Amino acid sequence: MRWVTFDQGNSSLKWCLWEAALGDCAKVSHRGRAREGALEDGLQELAEHLDGSSVEAAFYCGVTGEERAAIVRACWKTISGGMPWREPVAELENECEDPDAVGQDRLFAAQAADRLKGDAIVVDAGTALTVDAVRSGPTFLGGAIAPGPEVLADALERAGAKLISIDPRPGASALGRSTAAALEAGISVGFRGAAAGLVDEVSSEADLSSAPVILTGGARSYLSCGGLFGERAVHAFADLVHLGILVSVGVDADLEEEPWPSS
Repeated sequence: MRWVTFDQGNSSLKWCLWEAALGDCAKVSHRGRAREGALEDGLQELAEHLDGSSVEAAFYCGVTGEERAAIVRACWKTISGGMPWREPVAELENECEDPDAVGQDRLFAAQAADRLKGDAIVVDAGTALTVDAVRSGPTFLGGAIAPGPEVLADALERAGAKLISIDPRPGASALGRSTAAALEAGISVGFRGAAAGLVDEVSSEADLSSAPVILTGGARSYLSCGGLFGERAVHAFADLVHLGILVSVGVDADLEEEPWPSS
Protein backbone atom coordinates (compact mmCIF):
# COMPACT_ATOMS: atom_id res chain seq x y z
CA MET A 1 0.00 0.00 0.00
CA ARG A 2 1.16 3.52 -0.75
CA TRP A 3 0.19 7.07 0.23
CA VAL A 4 1.45 10.55 -0.64
CA THR A 5 1.54 13.47 1.80
CA PHE A 6 2.00 17.13 0.88
CA ASP A 7 3.08 19.89 3.25
CA GLN A 8 2.89 23.30 1.59
CA GLY A 9 4.73 26.02 3.48
CA ASN A 10 5.61 29.60 2.71
CA SER A 11 8.61 28.87 0.51
CA SER A 12 8.16 25.36 -0.87
CA LEU A 13 6.00 22.26 -1.19
CA LYS A 14 7.38 19.18 0.55
CA TRP A 15 6.14 15.71 -0.41
CA CYS A 16 6.62 12.20 0.94
CA LEU A 17 5.78 8.87 -0.67
CA TRP A 18 4.92 6.30 1.98
CA GLU A 19 4.87 2.54 1.53
CA ALA A 20 3.75 -0.34 3.75
CA ALA A 21 3.68 -4.08 3.25
CA LEU A 22 0.55 -5.83 4.47
CA GLY A 23 0.50 -5.77 8.27
CA ASP A 24 3.45 -3.35 8.58
CA CYS A 25 3.44 0.34 9.43
CA ALA A 26 4.01 2.85 6.63
CA LYS A 27 7.43 4.43 6.22
CA VAL A 28 8.80 7.09 3.90
CA SER A 29 10.33 5.57 0.79
CA HIS A 30 10.98 8.81 -1.10
CA ARG A 31 10.77 12.53 -0.32
CA GLY A 32 11.22 15.72 -2.28
CA ARG A 33 10.68 19.44 -2.42
CA ALA A 34 9.23 21.76 -5.06
CA ARG A 35 9.91 25.48 -4.91
CA GLU A 36 7.11 28.01 -5.25
CA GLY A 37 6.77 29.11 -8.87
CA ALA A 38 8.12 25.80 -10.17
CA LEU A 39 5.75 23.25 -8.67
CA GLU A 40 5.13 21.33 -11.89
CA ASP A 41 8.85 20.84 -12.53
CA GLY A 42 9.54 20.06 -8.88
CA LEU A 43 6.87 17.34 -8.75
CA GLN A 44 8.28 15.51 -11.73
CA GLU A 45 10.43 13.41 -9.41
CA LEU A 46 7.31 12.29 -7.54
CA ALA A 47 5.67 11.37 -10.83
CA GLU A 48 8.66 9.19 -11.69
CA HIS A 49 8.42 7.34 -8.37
CA LEU A 50 4.68 6.81 -8.84
CA ASP A 51 5.40 5.28 -12.24
CA GLY A 52 1.70 5.01 -12.96
CA SER A 53 1.06 2.72 -9.98
CA SER A 54 -1.86 3.55 -7.71
CA VAL A 55 -1.80 5.05 -4.21
CA GLU A 56 -4.53 4.85 -1.59
CA ALA A 57 -4.74 8.67 -1.55
CA ALA A 58 -2.76 11.89 -1.53
CA PHE A 59 -3.21 13.97 1.65
CA TYR A 60 -2.56 17.71 1.63
CA CYS A 61 -1.75 20.26 4.32
CA GLY A 62 -1.19 23.88 3.31
CA VAL A 63 -0.87 27.23 5.08
CA THR A 64 -0.63 29.51 2.04
CA GLY A 65 -4.25 29.83 0.95
CA GLU A 66 -6.67 28.41 -1.57
CA GLU A 67 -4.96 29.74 -4.70
CA ARG A 68 -1.75 27.79 -4.07
CA ALA A 69 -3.67 24.74 -2.90
CA ALA A 70 -5.57 24.72 -6.18
CA ILE A 71 -2.29 24.69 -8.12
CA VAL A 72 -1.08 21.63 -6.17
CA ARG A 73 -4.42 19.88 -6.70
CA ALA A 74 -4.14 20.45 -10.43
CA CYS A 75 -0.53 19.21 -10.50
CA TRP A 76 -1.52 16.07 -8.59
CA LYS A 77 -4.37 15.38 -11.01
CA THR A 78 -1.94 15.64 -13.91
CA ILE A 79 0.85 13.47 -12.53
CA SER A 80 -1.41 10.85 -10.93
CA GLY A 81 -4.12 10.57 -13.56
CA GLY A 82 -6.80 11.46 -11.03
CA MET A 83 -5.88 9.31 -8.03
CA PRO A 84 -7.74 10.20 -4.77
CA TRP A 85 -7.00 13.54 -3.12
CA ARG A 86 -7.89 14.46 0.48
CA GLU A 87 -7.38 17.52 2.69
CA PRO A 88 -7.70 16.18 6.25
CA VAL A 89 -8.01 18.22 9.44
CA ALA A 90 -5.92 17.50 12.51
CA GLU A 91 -7.90 15.73 15.22
CA LEU A 92 -6.75 16.76 18.70
CA GLU A 93 -7.76 18.90 21.65
CA ASN A 94 -6.81 22.55 21.18
CA GLU A 95 -6.64 24.94 24.13
CA CYS A 96 -5.91 28.09 22.10
CA GLU A 97 -8.31 31.04 22.31
CA ASP A 98 -9.17 30.68 18.61
CA PRO A 99 -8.49 27.03 17.66
CA ASP A 100 -9.49 27.55 14.02
CA ALA A 101 -6.74 30.17 13.58
CA VAL A 102 -3.91 27.75 14.40
CA GLY A 103 -2.08 26.51 11.31
CA GLN A 104 -2.81 22.91 10.40
CA ASP A 105 0.92 22.27 9.99
CA ARG A 106 1.48 23.05 13.69
CA LEU A 107 -1.40 20.78 14.67
CA PHE A 108 -0.27 17.89 12.49
CA ALA A 109 3.24 18.23 13.94
CA ALA A 110 1.70 18.08 17.41
CA GLN A 111 -0.18 14.90 16.53
CA ALA A 112 3.01 13.34 15.24
CA ALA A 113 4.98 14.36 18.34
CA ASP A 114 2.34 12.77 20.57
CA ARG A 115 2.47 9.60 18.46
CA LEU A 116 6.26 9.45 18.84
CA LYS A 117 6.97 10.69 22.37
CA GLY A 118 3.81 11.80 24.21
CA ASP A 119 4.40 15.08 26.09
CA ALA A 120 6.67 17.24 23.94
CA ILE A 121 7.90 20.68 22.96
CA VAL A 122 7.76 20.79 19.16
CA VAL A 123 10.34 23.05 17.49
CA ASP A 124 9.75 23.59 13.77
CA ALA A 125 12.60 25.63 12.30
CA GLY A 126 11.73 26.85 8.82
CA THR A 127 10.61 30.12 7.23
CA ALA A 128 9.20 30.74 10.69
CA LEU A 129 10.34 29.28 13.99
CA THR A 130 7.45 27.74 15.92
CA VAL A 131 7.81 26.38 19.44
CA ASP A 132 4.67 24.55 20.60
CA ALA A 133 3.65 22.67 23.73
CA VAL A 134 1.91 19.31 23.37
CA ARG A 135 0.43 17.27 26.19
CA SER A 136 -0.03 13.55 25.64
CA GLY A 137 -3.51 12.77 24.48
CA PRO A 138 -2.86 14.75 22.35
CA THR A 139 -3.68 18.29 23.47
CA PHE A 140 -2.24 21.35 21.73
CA LEU A 141 -1.52 23.95 24.42
CA GLY A 142 -0.25 26.78 22.21
CA GLY A 143 3.21 28.19 21.63
CA ALA A 144 5.29 30.91 20.02
CA ILE A 145 6.08 32.02 16.46
CA ALA A 146 9.29 33.86 15.56
CA PRO A 147 11.16 34.67 12.31
CA GLY A 148 13.32 32.04 10.66
CA PRO A 149 16.89 32.70 9.41
CA GLU A 150 15.95 33.79 5.88
CA VAL A 151 13.25 36.12 7.18
CA LEU A 152 15.76 37.65 9.60
CA ALA A 153 18.29 38.18 6.81
CA ASP A 154 15.68 39.81 4.58
CA ALA A 155 14.48 42.09 7.39
CA LEU A 156 18.00 43.28 8.18
CA GLU A 157 18.74 44.01 4.54
CA ARG A 158 15.56 46.07 4.14
CA ALA A 159 15.86 47.88 7.46
CA GLY A 160 19.52 48.91 7.37
CA ALA A 161 20.72 51.46 4.83
CA LYS A 162 24.31 50.14 4.97
CA LEU A 163 23.56 46.48 5.52
CA ILE A 164 24.24 43.98 2.76
CA SER A 165 22.33 40.98 1.51
CA ILE A 166 23.64 37.64 2.81
CA ASP A 167 22.66 34.01 2.64
CA PRO A 168 22.57 32.92 6.29
CA ARG A 169 24.36 29.73 7.27
CA PRO A 170 24.34 27.48 10.32
CA GLY A 171 27.29 27.42 12.70
CA ALA A 172 28.48 31.00 12.21
CA SER A 173 30.82 32.41 14.86
CA ALA A 174 29.41 35.04 17.21
CA LEU A 175 32.45 37.31 16.76
CA GLY A 176 32.03 38.67 13.25
CA ARG A 177 35.02 40.65 11.93
CA SER A 178 33.26 42.08 8.87
CA THR A 179 29.78 43.37 8.17
CA ALA A 180 28.84 40.13 6.42
CA ALA A 181 30.25 38.00 9.25
CA ALA A 182 28.51 40.15 11.86
CA LEU A 183 25.20 39.70 10.06
CA GLU A 184 25.75 35.96 9.88
CA ALA A 185 26.51 35.95 13.61
CA GLY A 186 23.39 37.89 14.51
CA ILE A 187 21.19 35.61 12.45
CA SER A 188 22.74 32.22 13.21
CA VAL A 189 23.63 32.71 16.88
CA GLY A 190 20.56 34.84 17.51
CA PHE A 191 18.30 32.22 15.98
CA ARG A 192 19.78 29.55 18.23
CA GLY A 193 19.28 31.80 21.24
CA ALA A 194 15.68 32.50 20.30
CA ALA A 195 14.92 28.80 19.96
CA ALA A 196 16.58 27.93 23.27
CA GLY A 197 14.87 30.77 25.13
CA LEU A 198 11.45 29.99 23.74
CA VAL A 199 11.77 26.30 24.58
CA ASP A 200 12.59 27.21 28.19
CA GLU A 201 9.74 29.71 28.54
CA VAL A 202 7.08 27.74 26.67
CA SER A 203 7.85 24.51 28.53
CA SER A 204 7.83 26.30 31.89
CA GLU A 205 4.49 28.03 31.27
CA ALA A 206 2.97 24.79 29.94
CA ASP A 207 4.23 22.81 32.95
CA LEU A 208 6.21 20.54 30.63
CA SER A 209 9.70 21.28 31.94
CA SER A 210 10.86 17.69 31.56
CA ALA A 211 9.30 17.07 28.15
CA PRO A 212 11.65 16.29 25.25
CA VAL A 213 12.20 18.58 22.29
CA ILE A 214 10.90 17.22 18.99
CA LEU A 215 12.77 19.04 16.24
CA THR A 216 11.83 19.39 12.58
CA GLY A 217 11.94 21.93 9.72
CA GLY A 218 14.28 22.87 6.90
CA ALA A 219 16.40 25.18 9.09
CA ARG A 220 16.89 22.67 11.92
CA SER A 221 20.62 22.43 11.14
CA TYR A 222 20.98 25.86 12.81
CA LEU A 223 20.07 24.15 16.08
CA SER A 224 22.44 21.18 15.89
CA CYS A 225 24.88 22.21 18.62
CA GLY A 226 24.96 19.99 21.69
CA GLY A 227 23.55 21.41 24.91
CA LEU A 228 21.37 24.03 23.22
CA PHE A 229 18.33 22.84 25.15
CA GLY A 230 20.19 21.98 28.35
CA GLU A 231 19.76 18.45 29.68
CA ARG A 232 16.51 17.98 27.79
CA ALA A 233 16.37 15.08 25.32
CA VAL A 234 16.24 16.16 21.66
CA HIS A 235 14.72 14.02 18.89
CA ALA A 236 14.92 15.17 15.26
CA PHE A 237 12.62 14.03 12.46
CA ALA A 238 12.61 15.35 8.91
CA ASP A 239 8.97 14.60 8.10
CA LEU A 240 7.06 15.36 11.31
CA VAL A 241 4.12 17.16 9.68
CA HIS A 242 3.76 14.35 7.14
CA LEU A 243 3.56 11.74 9.89
CA GLY A 244 0.89 13.80 11.64
CA ILE A 245 -1.16 13.88 8.45
CA LEU A 246 -1.17 10.09 8.20
CA VAL A 247 -1.87 9.68 11.93
CA SER A 248 -4.91 11.95 11.54
CA VAL A 249 -6.43 9.67 8.89
CA GLY A 250 -5.78 6.48 10.82
CA VAL A 251 -2.78 5.13 8.91
CA ASP A 252 -0.27 3.28 11.08
CA ALA A 253 3.00 5.02 10.25
CA ASP A 254 6.41 5.69 11.75
CA LEU A 255 9.49 7.86 11.12
CA GLU A 256 13.20 7.17 11.25
CA GLU A 257 14.87 9.43 13.81
CA GLU A 258 17.89 11.48 12.78
CA PRO A 259 21.11 11.34 14.83
CA TRP A 260 21.18 14.50 16.93
CA PRO A 261 23.36 15.84 19.77
CA SER A 262 21.35 16.14 22.99
CA SER A 263 23.99 17.46 25.37
